[in-house]
Amino acid sequence: MKVNIDIKNNGVKIPEELINAADGDELIARLFYNRGYKDPHTVKQMLHDQLYVPTDIWEFQNMKDAVDIIRNAIGNKEKIAVYGDYDVDGVTSTALLVQCLGFLTPNVLYHVPDRFTEGYGMNEGVIQRLHEKGVSLVITCDCGVSNVNEVTLAKELEMKVIVTDHHSIPDVLPPADVILNPKLLKEGHKARNLSGCAMAYFLSKALLKSFDMEEKSQLFMDLVAMSLIADVVSLNGENRYLLKNGLPILFNTKRTGLKSLFNIIQKNSKLQTEEDVAFQIAPRINAAGRMDSARLPVEMLLSRQAKIADDMAGRINSLNEERKRVQEQIIKEAQEIVENYKKMKSVLVLYSEFWHHGIIGIAAGKICETYRKPAILLSLKEDGQTIVGSARSTDDVNIYELLKETSGKLLKYGGHSKAAGLSLKKEDIKAFTDEIEDMAERLIYTDNSMEIVVDSELSFENIDEDFYERLKKAGPYGEGFEAPLFLTRSVSILNDRITPKNHHIMVVSDINDVRLAAVKWFGGSDSFKGKVCDIVYKVGLNSYKNNTTLQLTIEHIVETDGKIRRAFEGVIEDCRNLDVMEAAKVHENSIVFYEGISQRCPVDGTRTRMQLKKADNLVFLSVPVNSNVFREAVFMVNPKRVILNFSILSDYTFKGFLTLLFGVLKESTSTGEGCLEMYELSMLLGVEEEIVRTALKYLKAAGKIDYIYEPDDIMVTVWRKNAAPSLDISVCEKKLTNALLEKNAYQSFIKNLECHMFKEYLKV
Repeated sequence: MKVNIDIKNNGVKIPEELINAADGDELIARLFYNRGYKDPHTVKQMLHDQLYVPTDIWEFQNMKDAVDIIRNAIGNKEKIAVYGDYDVDGVTSTALLVQCLGFLTPNVLYHVPDRFTEGYGMNEGVIQRLHEKGVSLVITCDCGVSNVNEVTLAKELEMKVIVTDHHSIPDVLPPADVILNPKLLKEGHKARNLSGCAMAYFLSKALLKSFDMEEKSQLFMDLVAMSLIADVVSLNGENRYLLKNGLPILFNTKRTGLKSLFNIIQKNSKLQTEEDVAFQIAPRINAAGRMDSARLPVEMLLSRQAKIADDMAGRINSLNEERKRVQEQIIKEAQEIVENYKKMKSVLVLYSEFWHHGIIGIAAGKICETYRKPAILLSLKEDGQTIVGSARSTDDVNIYELLKETSGKLLKYGGHSKAAGLSLKKEDIKAFTDEIEDMAERLIYTDNSMEIVVDSELSFENIDEDFYERLKKAGPYGEGFEAPLFLTRSVSILNDRITPKNHHIMVVSDINDVRLAAVKWFGGSDSFKGKVCDIVYKVGLNSYKNNTTLQLTIEHIVETDGKIRRAFEGVIEDCRNLDVMEAAKVHENSIVFYEGISQRCPVDGTRTRMQLKKADNLVFLSVPVNSNVFREAVFMVNPKRVILNFSILSDYTFKGFLTLLFGVLKESTSTGEGCLEMYELSMLLGVEEEIVRTALKYLKAAGKIDYIYEPDDIMVTVWRKNAAPSLDISVCEKKLTNALLEKNAYQSFIKNLECHMFKEYLKV
């Protein structure tokens, strides 16, 4: 595939007044200019919250009427129901309104729909049940504006209805008592693109203000921040202001349920960016609604009891793991269909009656991204007669319009240009597929090239902690204000360590031999080591325990014909005859590398592969787990001297290794079950993660433990047990024995390798 990299507004001189508005920082001014913000006053407001004038609660049409209706219901001790939705926006909206109303009345209940039996939005059966429970006021959140029939029923049952929603206004509005929707504001209003939760926040703020309790609305900012990122709303105007103020509250949340969830997520790395919310928090909350019930995350967000919140957070995390396993299987099966039957089609219509309805949307997105074509994934409902589907599309194809052209075969469809949902009868699936494939052939031009737009071309010497802080100041980033992308040409890939999930952990060097750590997620199984490439990347941080280092996240990598530069120009000193304490102090300004059990190393301040930085000297007290980690350490530190000591060796005897592993597991499971990072176990034991898995499998076969892998198999939860050995114990024992023999041979090889040979060993 041909890749074209375009530097946006390359050669355009940024106006001086815009640079001044960006506090004299031309880089930041260029980021705003590239995103269409060319008015100095607007840029100044976006950078400095104190200059921004927030939207007033009374700017929303009928806000006072909504407050009066709720106050009246509270005063009459009437029962109030909050009616939400099953995604992050709906869950946070529901929790927000329930918590807000809970400050004022005990007569509050809520309902979030079941994705599979009710679908999105309000349901007439639910309205009937709420009426039977004595509910006299229904307040919707993140839904309702298109539910004409359901609101009509509620009114016929003499219930009051306040709709709070943020979706597009339909031609016919429901007969609610009040509709609060930012889309009712005039075009161009700074609050017109609020999330559903942000709309609920404004209602809560107005209601609490009427009770002289407005300060309590600050308690909801963590929920608002989550919704703004998860619902992918445009981050300008009011949304940017709310998110900028909400993110610090979210990351330092006092909410018991979120603290429980965060404790699971951030074992070794701290949540601190918008991407952490998008890729770590939101998928877990969404998973509950996809795999089970969205009541679970609502209850977690409302919980004040740590033990109960911990249990719910654990359940949510498990559902997310289940979601990922199901998702991987669907994607694998879908890719097989494409490769075998559909590769030449302009739109990919894929069907399996067994695919999970709650997951096909995510899978469609992945297929669309992989093949750069619109993808429609279809599955069979429980009734055996109805097909449901999710569609995802590229920027240049409006999938909603494509479905509209074939709507004669559809029972229902809806969505927007890049994502849509649909349903049809089972007997119509072939006719629908043929029609939309034929239409796509005529309408869609498939271009076998990729256009990548970046903000600027950089050399690595520009990238340091100050550079990262400047980028952070221009944030938050997201929809409509995308994170900056940069280009560096002729980058040498000095090392490329590929994880079991095909993540690439790299050391990269530019033409001036400035070196940085880099990662490429899901980069495939082929190594880039030794190649010279042009890379497009984001600048971020990698946090491990109390250590934070700069890290590039590579988005695109394009191989060139360049020649790799020498990766190590220093000298190698043989200190294998020295005591460990002497070796550690042989030179000043040294990084001392050690991986293993801390009690075995008498030297303070050692570092693992996760904590490396530039230094004049690199001392090896332990043998790195493999040649990739060895090179990674040398190339990342880029020292003038490498000092070989290797006086602390790993025990790779079968008994010794298992004793060490069992000791680690025993300590972590002292209170029941323990959750451990796989790479942490790898570093403690001095083996690759695959050998850790083999050892865990053996201990399970021996009846000593049981375990489950968690997020992307990077964590494992272990608990001890006492059971009879399984039938495959001898197979597991043999596999582990052979692996440990290989490790022992490698350690002996490195321990005894002649000093001059290490230069050869370090060649790329």
